Amino acid sequence: MMRNSWKKLAGVSLLAAGLAIGGCSSEKEAGGTQAAGGGESATAAKGQVSVVIQDRGSVASTEGSYESNRWTKWIKDTGPVDPTFVPVLRSESKKLLNMMFASGSAPDIINETNAAFRNNIYEQKQLLPLDDLLQYMPNYKALMDEYPQLKQVGTKPDGKLYEIGRVNEANPLHILFIRTDWLKELGLEMPKTTEELLQVAQAFADKDPDKNGKRDTYGINISYYSDGAVNELFGIQQEHSWGLQDGKIVRQWDKELAALTFKKQLYEQGAIDRDYISDKDGTKAKQDFLTGKLGIYVNYSVSWFEFTTKDLVTLKGNVPTAVVEPLAYPKSPFGQYTGAIDNPIQMTTVFNANTKNPQAAAEYVNFILVPSTTEMLLKGEKGVHWTEGDNGCAVIPDADKWQTEAGYAGGYGLFLSRGTDKCNFVANQFDPSDPVQKEGLDMYLKAKDMYLDPTKEYPGFTLGDHIPGLSSDLDVIRTNTLKEITDIYVKAVVNGKGYSAEQAVKDAEAAWEKAGGQKIIDFMNEWYETNKDTAFLSDDIWTIVEQQKELAK
Repeated sequence: MMRNSWKKLAGVSLLAAGLAIGGCSSEKEAGGTQAAGGGESATAAKGQVSVVIQDRGSVASTEGSYESNRWTKWIKDTGPVDPTFVPVLRSESKKLLNMMFASGSAPDIINETNAAFRNNIYEQKQLLPLDDLLQYMPNYKALMDEYPQLKQVGTKPDGKLYEIGRVNEANPLHILFIRTDWLKELGLEMPKTTEELLQVAQAFADKDPDKNGKRDTYGINISYYSDGAVNELFGIQQEHSWGLQDGKIVRQWDKELAALTFKKQLYEQGAIDRDYISDKDGTKAKQDFLTGKLGIYVNYSVSWFEFTTKDLVTLKGNVPTAVVEPLAYPKSPFGQYTGAIDNPIQMTTVFNANTKNPQAAAEYVNFILVPSTTEMLLKGEKGVHWTEGDNGCAVIPDADKWQTEAGYAGGYGLFLSRGTDKCNFVANQFDPSDPVQKEGLDMYLKAKDMYLDPTKEYPGFTLGDHIPGLSSDLDVIRTNTLKEITDIYVKAVVNGKGYSAEQAVKDAEAAWEKAGGQKIIDFMNEWYETNKDTAFLSDDIWTIVEQQKELAK
């Protein structure tokens, strides 16, 4: 049977990854509406469905496991179907899911945020179209009616709906933070252009802004993904260099040259850590910032509450005189851009084409989207994990208790939308009566005004998740050339005058052409010509931003 086969495969695969999958109780559980953590009891048979859950290591041992805990029991007790949960380690998800699909043992509902993976299994005809199942998902259909972009993005080239998604709050994701006390100490102004940014970064490294008599400070960081954030200053979207020119998608070699020249100047002038390549995950750069040794911190994935209420507190504990403000992306020769934005329309969930009971799978999704279910999974139990504040939003009296007992519950509905209710917005996570949190809230709102500015250009024609998925042969070209060109550019940064930025870009272009990169450009233009009127493009971001601004009032 399929149910037994995927259990065996999941158990073997995850055990090898350091996580053994245990079996679920075979005992039927109650169908009434109980508080989470209530007991199990016999009930009439329900439709069965298996559900992939992303294992992020968030379930405390006191809670049980991803397969069985207070929330899995509550979902089984309360919901219309009998789900079996299959945790898949987040760092290994693509590999493990590919193994499951290859063996014909993949679960019914696949929760996976990687757009390229979902596209690959679509191309392999492993996905079930959802149009006829919407009758069993009225809650999702209603969400699509309110946010038609969900249908727009979830529909594949054959015109059928395959993907279920969520509406996220559109928030600045890549941010520059600058030590304004260092600016004041050195008599400098906020940099407004990339040229001024280069000068400020060099001054922060050269002119002893912390006045300790040592040359032990850095101007800016470009390790790990912060390198891609620096690319955005010049209109390059992370690893994608796609841009629109005369109605055609092109690879922007001129912008790549400008970004590479900028990073090469930073390196040659000593404005960055010369061993930045060894900082494989950005930990060193963050530590430099927290210990007061970094003047411009490129935060490539900011968690606003944590950064403002924890990281900045740590910095000020180490350097009480430190003053930090968000810095808008300075204007480059190509214009002024905003950084990456959290994807407001994010597809997360697909159904296995071999699902034995598609109606049960649809009913699971619909149940998770029932407002009372959504509230329970996002907040926990009222009176136990949260109370209602003066503004009508949840107040969490014991953050540690909430994190342990309720913080992981939302993972059972990866498609739950947080961008449709202002109580779930980042601003409402802060308590303005707490001086530290009030300062964090003020910084967040200031950055939001800077970065969610529709007068600035988004670096790319759409967000990364919405760039069209490539066929397997084209993806091989993309993957191989990405590595080769990245290596070429790193070599140019660290090799000084021995390898110019101009020569490096010429070499990168040659490698791209030799590998067949033109095939990708041809595909992108064919896709754009066909889909430009219906695809989710960069201008659509601002529609969601404005919608959420109104909602927040």
